[in-house]
Amino acid sequence: MAEQQLKIRDSVPLITKDTPLQKTIPASDIEKYLSGEYVEIGGYIAKFDDVGHIKNCDDVVESFRLDYTSWNGNRLFSVDGNVYGKIKFTTNNVDNIEIPYGERFGGTNTDGPPCTQNGFTGSRNGEFVPEWHFNNRYFPDNGAELYRVTDGTEKLVAIFDSDLKLFIPVKYWEVKNDKTRVLKET
Repeated sequence: MAEQQLKIRDSVPLITKDTPLQKTIPASDIEKYLSGEYVEIGGYIAKFDDVGHIKNCDDVVESFRLDYTSWNGNRLFSVDGNVYGKIKFTTNNVDNIEIPYGERFGGTNTDGPPCTQNGFTGSRNGEFVPEWHFNNRYFPDNGAELYRVTDGTEKLVAIFDSDLKLFIPVKYWEVKNDKTRVLKET
């Protein structure tokens, strides 16, 4: 069984510097990214193409197995929540992304549940989500987008500026005729 799972997971194409990714964050972290308290991305991530269709908060929590408690005994994603955040991004740090295999699959990951250590989330709702893990925290590439998702509806709230190393609220951005975004002149 483990050999078959490994073969299936290894057939998933690796992440490249052009692969759109998603980091799902608790609603409380949105303000931390907006304030500059948080600016980097780390931990578990997924390819946007694999998870972009999952928008409802309950489905997000189940599909990514975000139903765990943190070190202080609290859940980061509440049972009755309807708001969460997500960052859509690319990264040049692809050499620092690994499949979170545990020892049974020839890896070194020792994270406890809900980590399955088989390279897929442990979702029980029919979603088949290959997961990936950053080995540290890294700045996203310029143009990463921070969203607040409420009742399944996404709202773009900030865009990452790699020169400033900050997520800048969208009200400070201007869209040019060629669809590029630039910071507004003050």
